[in-house]
Amino acid sequence: MSTHLEAAGLALLHSLWIGAAVAAALGFALLFLRSARARYNAAVLALFLFALAPLFWLIPEPARIIAPFTPPAVGSASMATSAKAPDWLRLLPCAWALGAALFAVRALGGWAVILRLRRQGGPVTDPLVLQAVRQWSLALGITRRIEVLTAAVESPVTMGWWRPVVLLPLSALTGLGRPELEAVLAHELAHIARHDYLVNWLQVWFEVVYFYHPAAWWISAVIRREREHCCDDVAVQLSGDRTRYARALLQLAELQSRCQPALAARQGEMENRIRRIMQRNQKATSPAWALPIVLVIVSLLSAQPPATNTCALLPQYEVWLTTQVQWIIEDRERDAFVRLKEPAECDRFVEQFWQRRGEAAKAEHERRMKWATARYPNLETPRRLYVTLGPPDEIESHPKEGYEAWRYRNLPGKEKNYTVRFELKGR
Repeated sequence: MSTHLEAAGLALLHSLWIGAAVAAALGFALLFLRSARARYNAAVLALFLFALAPLFWLIPEPARIIAPFTPPAVGSASMATSAKAPDWLRLLPCAWALGAALFAVRALGGWAVILRLRRQGGPVTDPLVLQAVRQWSLALGITRRIEVLTAAVESPVTMGWWRPVVLLPLSALTGLGRPELEAVLAHELAHIARHDYLVNWLQVWFEVVYFYHPAAWWISAVIRREREHCCDDVAVQLSGDRTRYARALLQLAELQSRCQPALAARQGEMENRIRRIMQRNQKATSPAWALPIVLVIVSLLSAQPPATNTCALLPQYEVWLTTQVQWIIEDRERDAFVRLKEPAECDRFVEQFWQRRGEAAKAEHERRMKWATARYPNLETPRRLYVTLGPPDEIESHPKEGYEAWRYRNLPGKEKNYTVRFELKGR
């Protein structure tokens, strides 16, 4: 038993210089690697080298395996050698086991919290969200069924490997436009396609085993950072619009800051991601160009309102954009509106917006909004369906089971008897 404790103590001691050497090698490699995928692969390789190399000292020496056992004579060199082993070397594994147990409890507690959020989450039945998930799954070659839930999370979370689940905060469903929400979903599905949950699970236990080594935490942080960069690149490739995806991240950061104003560190991480997306493939960008980009991002993420607001940030126009026409305004119209600065220009835009659609369309839209808001004040899905698709041909109400099913017999662009089911929780 004493021999095993000494071997474990030696492994812990050797892990100190091994971890420092591996971290130094990774830091040197990151100076030359530019793509997020290469940097991520290098960090994962460093993690495995760090995790496995110290185990070499746990292997028994060949002499202890091959040589036959002979009782040592009193005062022999063999006994003198064993007597020189310090006591703290045998106590070191015991101290390590205590610390590892505490960090294991911490990791299991975090896992239990995520599982509870998954059980408490409600299914997302919005057909636009589900359509985006199917579209990105097909593009990424994902054949497994993906469940999308709303949960009390600060930002979108992907969990599960065999049965993946995407947890979305309610603020993302209500506060993001359709293109921005689709870009965020593309990022989360990229995690599933890359099997990031499995690697993250290995990371957690790597941090438990080497909790005492700063290099272990740094390597793990590099993996998490580059993992997000890899998924950002996939999301940009799928959405085809770098600016729109950066705007989606910016809006997501603003929603997080409204719910949790203390998330300054995470806003800093989001700022770095946005800056990287906007500067990608622009190696010749000079500091003169980089500085204004950073200043713009910092000003948008800050809690103080900017000095010069656009009309879209004024209360009356913000209400019009986010609660009156949010489901019928086109992307190009929204982009043009948010760039206007004078109230007279915004008034003219709103007037022309309805002129292009006609008085009959305006009256019908107002009727649909009034009916849907009165009937489903706390449910976005039926309100959006009623406003965009119109009254269903049939409504199956199941109040005891807590859901409704809407059926459209002949909806343009959809199959016959197109049916949408949604929960009535919160109605």
